[in-house]
Amino acid sequence: MVSKKQLAESEAFSNDATFKLLGFEYQKLIALEKCLDAKPNERIWIECRGDVANKDTSMEIKHHSSNHNITSNSEDVWNTLKNYITEINITQTFTNLILHTTSSIPNSSIFFDWNRLAIAEKRRKVLNHTPSATIKSYYETVAKCSEENLKLILGRFEIISNQPKIEEMWENLKKHSALIIVPLNLRDQAIQELYGYITKQAISNPNMWQIDINDFQRDMRHSISKFTTDKVPFPFISEGSVQPKKKNGELIFIQKMKDIKLKKKNQEIAISDYFRAQETQITMLSSSPTLRDSLERYDNNIERDLENEKSSTSYDLSESDINTEKADKESRDLYFRCIRKPEAAITGVADVQKYYKDGRVHHVIDEGTFEWKYREDDI
Repeated sequence: MVSKKQLAESEAFSNDATFKLLGFEYQKLIALEKCLDAKPNERIWIECRGDVANKDTSMEIKHHSSNHNITSNSEDVWNTLKNYITEINITQTFTNLILHTTSSIPNSSIFFDWNRLAIAEKRRKVLNHTPSATIKSYYETVAKCSEENLKLILGRFEIISNQPKIEEMWENLKKHSALIIVPLNLRDQAIQELYGYITKQAISNPNMWQIDINDFQRDMRHSISKFTTDKVPFPFISEGSVQPKKKNGELIFIQKMKDIKLKKKNQEIAISDYFRAQETQITMLSSSPTLRDSLERYDNNIERDLENEKSSTSYDLSESDINTEKADKESRDLYFRCIRKPEAAITGVADVQKYYKDGRVHHVIDEGTFEWKYREDDI
C-alpha cells in the first residue's frame, strides 16, 4: 500500500515535472515572439548560445507559475552568471546578456535596480555578498572570475523582471501585429501552427536548434493564409498528441471489428483515428460553433454511405453464407473499401484530412446500429 508520504512525494515529483515542462514551453513562446519580431536574414537560436538568442542578444529564460522574488541569493541569477563565466568564449560574442524572468525584485535584494547600476557597483555588490549554501558554488565561480571577464559580463548583463507568465504571454501573442489579419477566434490555432514550426526545427536538427527567419516568414505566410479565407482551417491533430480516453467497457466499434476478425494493427489505427477526429471536432466547434450543422450532416452522410456500400455487396451473398468465411471476407472487404475512400469535404472547412473521415466512420458505428458483419437481415 502506498503511504501518504510516498503519495505526497509522487505528487510533488509530478508537479515539479509539470512546472519544468511549462518553463520549456514558455521558452518556446519567447522564441516565437522573437521570430515574429525578427528582420529578414536573421537567425534565432534555442537551447544553444543561451535559452533563446539572436546574433546580438543571449537570453536566459526563467518562468515561475506562482509569485516569486529574486533575492540576493537567487539561484536564477547566480547560476546564470556562473554559466556566462564558464562559457565566456560564447558569452563575449554577445553585446546583450538578458535574464528574462517572471520574478519580481524586492528592494532588499542586491539585484534591485540592477540595470541602472554602474559596472563597478555591480561588481562590488556581487563580490561583497555573503552567499547562502544553495548558491555557494555559483558564487565561488563568480569570485574566481578575472576582473576583465567579470566586468565584461556585468556590463552586458541585465535582468528583465516582472515579465508575463505563460498564460498572459500566449494572450499577448494573439495581439501581435503579425496576426492582426487572422480572425480573433482563430488566433489560438494560428499560434499553434507557428509554435509547431518552432518545435519541428528541433526535430530536424537537434544538435543546432535554430530558426532561419527567411524560412520562418515564408512558412508563416502560408500558415496564416489558411486562417484568412472564408473557410475555417482544419485543425490537424497529430497521432502522438492525443491519448485514447478510457470508457466503461470496450469501444463498440472495436468489438464490431473483432467480429469480422480484423487484425490488432487495424484496431489500433482505428482507435487513433477515432480519438483524433473527436479532438478535431471539439476544436472546430470551439472556434466556430456555427459548424455544428455541417458536422452533423457530414456524419449523416457517412452513415448513409456505409449502409449503401453494405447493401450493394449483399447481393453477392445468400443466407447460407452467413457466419461463413466467405461472409466474413466480404465484411472485411467492405471495411477496407469504406476506409480507403477519400475524405469528403465539410461545408465551411478547408483541407479536411483523411483521419477525420475514418475517425467519424468509427464514431458513427460506435453510436449507431451499423456493423461490418453480414447478418441474415442484410441479405
